[in-house]
Amino acid sequence: MGQQKEGIKTAIRDEFLGRFRSMKAKAGDVLPVSWLYDEFMASLSVKEQQALEEIVNEMIREGLIEYVGGAKPTYALTREGVDILC
Repeated sequence: MGQQKEGIKTAIRDEFLGRFRSMKAKAGDVLPVSWLYDEFMASLSVKEQQALEEIVNEMIREGLIEYVGGAKPTYALTREGVDILC
């Protein structure tokens, strides 16, 4: 399960960063709530949802993204995150 979970986390990380890349995001830009909830999260299995929570926390600790609160919370790209995209 460990390798499989790490593979899922890598895929989720790539999906988040790929979305920011496709948006040509700058530091402070946020993931669209509609994409995050209606498209991305709606397509995840239970196992993938658990991995999502872990990888998001890891990306926050690494300084790549930051939590943005609201009715439907989302995530913003940080300066360090922009550097990863380049």
